[in-house]
Amino acid sequence: MAEVTYEKTGPVTGRIQLFFPKEELSKKLNEELKKESKRVNIKGFRKGKTPISALRKLMGNQVFGPLLDRSIQEELFGYIEENDLKLIFSPLPDESEEVEQISANNIKDLRLSYDLGLEPEFELQLPEQSFTKYVLDTNEEFVDELVSNLRKQRGETKEIEEGPIEAEDILDVTIQEVDGELTNDTKLYVDNLQDGVKEQLIGQSVGTSITLDDLSQVESNASDSHVRKYLLELSDEQKDLDLSGKTFTITVNKISRLVPAELNEEFFIQFDPEGNVTNEEQLRERLAEENAKGFNAQGVSMANFEIQRALVEGNDFEVPVELMKKLSKDDSESNFELFERGVRWMLIRNKVAAEKEIELQYEDVRAEALESLMRMLGGQRPAFLNDEFLDNYIQNMLKDEKQREELSNNAMEKKVMAAIREDVSLVEQPLSVEEFNETIKAFNEANTPPSAEEE
Repeated sequence: MAEVTYEKTGPVTGRIQLFFPKEELSKKLNEELKKESKRVNIKGFRKGKTPISALRKLMGNQVFGPLLDRSIQEELFGYIEENDLKLIFSPLPDESEEVEQISANNIKDLRLSYDLGLEPEFELQLPEQSFTKYVLDTNEEFVDELVSNLRKQRGETKEIEEGPIEAEDILDVTIQEVDGELTNDTKLYVDNLQDGVKEQLIGQSVGTSITLDDLSQVESNASDSHVRKYLLELSDEQKDLDLSGKTFTITVNKISRLVPAELNEEFFIQFDPEGNVTNEEQLRERLAEENAKGFNAQGVSMANFEIQRALVEGNDFEVPVELMKKLSKDDSESNFELFERGVRWMLIRNKVAAEKEIELQYEDVRAEALESLMRMLGGQRPAFLNDEFLDNYIQNMLKDEKQREELSNNAMEKKVMAAIREDVSLVEQPLSVEEFNETIKAFNEANTPPSAEEE
């Protein structure tokens, strides 16, 4: 229907021109109108016998608009596919070219031009430097603490009838003003006491009393308002009471102690009802794995970022910058720079995928959808999320074109990066939890683009 001409306007740019003669457009419109006449009833005419001239007046533009759009798409993308033109982005209409305004009753010759951004040809250069992949240091001491904390979480609080008081006990005490009327029963946590008070109480028994001139020296970081509200529980009428110069005794009435749970069969079943953890060694392995998972994923993400940056900076191929500026429609230089880096990385990623014959399977997209769902659930999988429920949910996600495209893109990114990491020098560096959090914070601060206000 159309005459299609193509010229290469630069190393990575091209132009396609479509020419639709008015005779062809008119002929095509008449054919469509004849089809429509067999489907619609026009008052005053028998079905299928309505004159073309009448149809043009009554419904010409209604048919002509979609017909023209469809014809343009078919001719444009048909030529691109037939001639295997590899584009970076969709063809851009030449907005500088004046286009004739046409309609069903005013058909003219139509000429349209489209600018193309072509994929550059280049040899992929892998970076020679080493990259750091941070991993969580799950040493024996770290796992010991995890096991200890878990045993405490599943333990029971028991009363210790006499003593002695230990460093992590909970004390029921009476605070009594010496030679005064202020008195209150409250609880003190030994591990939250200031050192001086802690030294006086540890090793003592029920009935022990100590005397203090300043209750703000009892607990760590305790303010005057904390003393009034929690240690003495003063009423509103007593809120302005002057406590300076007052002496108090603290008497221990009861000692409670958290007794950690035993590592027995009941403990392991409660921890893993599926029965995959049956002894302490398996428990330690599981705890180390679960605690390292999130941190190690962050470590891979940071390594990926550095590798991608090195690949983009180390492969200096030409891209259609002027066309990309039209496409981005952003006057900000920093935003365009990010856009250009994204395009360059996309081209590198596609080249790696092609050279290594990396293909996306349904299971890859499904795994990405499942991971996305688990992130929304905070990383936990509730019992009702059985495989059937998950499959149905994921199928619904994949029906949404935008979600499907995003999931597919993320899944391909992971497969490509996994392949690239195999080809570069990667050095693991173990970090403690504190060191890891500091590293993540510093990384984010160094690599977060400035906001418009900051610029």
